[in-house]
Amino acid sequence: MPRHLETAAVLKALAEIREVQGLVPPMESAKPIYRDGALENRTLDTLVALLRSDWILSVQGYFLNHRPDSAYAQLDDESKVQDLVYCLASSVIPDLHYEDPQRKARGALTSTRVDFSSRSARMLVEVKLATGKHQAKKVEAEISEDIVKYGRHRSFDILIFFVFCHSYAFPNPREFELGFTGSQQIGGHRFQTLCIVRP
Repeated sequence: MPRHLETAAVLKALAEIREVQGLVPPMESAKPIYRDGALENRTLDTLVALLRSDWILSVQGYFLNHRPDSAYAQLDDESKVQDLVYCLASSVIPDLHYEDPQRKARGALTSTRVDFSSRSARMLVEVKLATGKHQAKKVEAEISEDIVKYGRHRSFDILIFFVFCHSYAFPNPREFELGFTGSQQIGGHRFQTLCIVRP
């Protein structure tokens, strides 16, 4: 049973999606791989491959064609994209927590609230929605801010940004990804960032 009540509620709500679309293996069969107490990179590689794939478009297509009245037929709200990404990612990393508040960094007045986190994978995931040029600029500013904000926490080694474009062609998506993918260091904390723009 998940540690957070919100995580448990989301898992319950998304069980039907997982059952209907059948594209992601059930959580029980997707065990993380550990070696010397650390999560092996193959688990992270699997997650990245799934995020880069057409999975989310296939799920949206299913809802458009078979459940047009479903909220997931139009991924026009960031929370809907978060739900689907959580459903996908939790099938690979079972200890993923939904919107897990991070502790306050030294000198911070407030805690931060990352979309998803995994202690075993030492990973944070942030989902962003771009619906137009103005929103894309806002996403760019948020990612820059998130790198600094989350970088103050030493509980992770990788921070993944998943940017979903709804009815919008993101300009130069590969260049944008490269600009936010790489090694970072904030206050002595070294970590990796990875940016994925879909579709």
